[in-house]
Amino acid sequence: MDNPSDVRDLDQGLFHLPSLKVRNTIGYCIAAALFIAGFVMYSNGLSIPDIPQISEADRLDELGEIESYNFQALQDGYVQSQYQQNTAAFVLIPLELEDGVIATEGCYESEDEDGNIDLNYGVSLDSDSTLTFSDHKGDRITTSFDQSRVLKPEGEFFQADCFNAWERDIEGNGPDSDDNRFLIAYLLVQNEPIEYYQLLSITEVNSFEDYGSPPEVTQREDAGRWALLIVGIGGLFFMYSTPPSLLSDLRKIRKKNRTAASGVQSAIGVLGSEGRRFQHCGPNGEVIGPAKHPLRQVSEDWLFGCPPLPTSYSNVYGQDGDGALIPEHPQRIGTPRPAMVTPYSLGAIIFAASFIWLSSDLRARDGNEIHTLIGWLMTAVVTIVNVLWFFNAYRQANLSRTINDLPTSPIRSVAVGQAEVVGQVRPSNSGTPSFRVGGRDMEGTVVWSWSRYRYVCHETDEGTECSWELEETQNGGVPFIVHDGTGGMIIDPSLWQTEKKISNLGGIIEQWEKGNQRWTVSAIGVGDPIYILGDCVPRSREHLDAWGGDETEASALITMVPSSETGEGSVFSIGTEMDVLARRRSTFEILIVPLIVFVFGIFMFLDYTP
Repeated sequence: MDNPSDVRDLDQGLFHLPSLKVRNTIGYCIAAALFIAGFVMYSNGLSIPDIPQISEADRLDELGEIESYNFQALQDGYVQSQYQQNTAAFVLIPLELEDGVIATEGCYESEDEDGNIDLNYGVSLDSDSTLTFSDHKGDRITTSFDQSRVLKPEGEFFQADCFNAWERDIEGNGPDSDDNRFLIAYLLVQNEPIEYYQLLSITEVNSFEDYGSPPEVTQREDAGRWALLIVGIGGLFFMYSTPPSLLSDLRKIRKKNRTAASGVQSAIGVLGSEGRRFQHCGPNGEVIGPAKHPLRQVSEDWLFGCPPLPTSYSNVYGQDGDGALIPEHPQRIGTPRPAMVTPYSLGAIIFAASFIWLSSDLRARDGNEIHTLIGWLMTAVVTIVNVLWFFNAYRQANLSRTINDLPTSPIRSVAVGQAEVVGQVRPSNSGTPSFRVGGRDMEGTVVWSWSRYRYVCHETDEGTECSWELEETQNGGVPFIVHDGTGGMIIDPSLWQTEKKISNLGGIIEQWEKGNQRWTVSAIGVGDPIYILGDCVPRSREHLDAWGGDETEASALITMVPSSETGEGSVFSIGTEMDVLARRRSTFEILIVPLIVFVFGIFMFLDYTP
């Protein structure tokens, strides 16, 4: 694309894969790594036996005859070499531990940040020991936790008081001991070819007559949950690493411009190797000369070259030459249409679907109270994010629709009411006042913002941490002219001090350091492209008297202010309409994707059974 005609009515169609910068590629690589990690974790989880919930187990008072158990087909994840048949019973039975070490408990010392010693109770289950249990009738079984270590043991015991540090085994003391522990055991039972009992989880009770529920065995589900969390985060990286589709096409043009500017001397209206210089002007538009600082860089400059600036500003509201529109005016190059779908949509759906599914699953199959609490907290967070995302998307879609559908008015014939104009920044009778920042004089600008930072180091527990800390920010501006070739209109930055606008002065145009201080400057200067969406209103008599006008030029009697009647918002931005649209996505990605997520988010509140 070498000239404006190459981008007229640019339409990227149904799908577009944007070209990526280094940071986008890094984001994609992180997303890919997270997707792979999630897949590996999910795949590993498939090898873990799927244990039924405690509520699905048969509650028994005694061991009884094994043939009377309710044998059912095993679920996924069981290894046939270990489980020699594909049926088993899952039962809850109150038992007495007669022999074997089931766990180790103790009160253990720990030191807090202030050096104080605390005592905390802890217990760890022994997965290697063979255990002997008996029921209230004296019938005995020998069992253990999963010796293959695929399933981790789960258990709860009465918490002992901690007055001093100690440790002991929780073990059986023989069939005639009065010190044995009573437990509710969750068992996997198989009958053929031999009787086989596998201990899944236990909880301690006071006697055979007490009944409790052991912890849920959710190791397989937890592997899937971690996989969902990792994939969801990967979707977020994938989503925000995908730039708007039009932006990549504009970057290709500016890359050519950067190459063409190599070796060219920078001047007013000429993009050179250092950038394009602003024109510095005194009161009443008196031309002083090129500004030394700052310089406009190619990343935010005109796509097809800066329109020539006049040698005199005696008639800032009149037309240039034959009154032709500037080359990059939307009436000449059309309104570009971004691709309906990009990888952003895929990332957004992966991110939202993973977290919606995860929050629902945590509440539906709760391993413990923490699972349930996390599930409800995640449901609340996801719901709030979905609602805010949708309503913000609705506002963004309205603004994008306005930018797309509202014809860009030539300034000479713009009518009072909502309007958008695109043009070149030129000085009004206020000129371009210089301001000094960090020992440098900034010239040729009409709207600016500068900040001062200091490099500060702090001592922390981890050592010395240093960073740039903001100390001061100042904004400024003077009335200026926006000119599109057909005529000029005055814009007063002081009338745009409102929350109901999107203001974009571009990135940092100048940055330098001196000692432990750093200064940054963002600005719009003479010769820059500018896009304004707002309300076109008549200028007041006070404004005309203060900043001048021309009774013979209709455009001299009006100005643009932020929209007050429309709800879409207003835009005051460096660049042309193409630059503004290049930072926005299609209506499908702005609105429909969040709407789909919002609708599916409702399913979180429906009953769900895994």
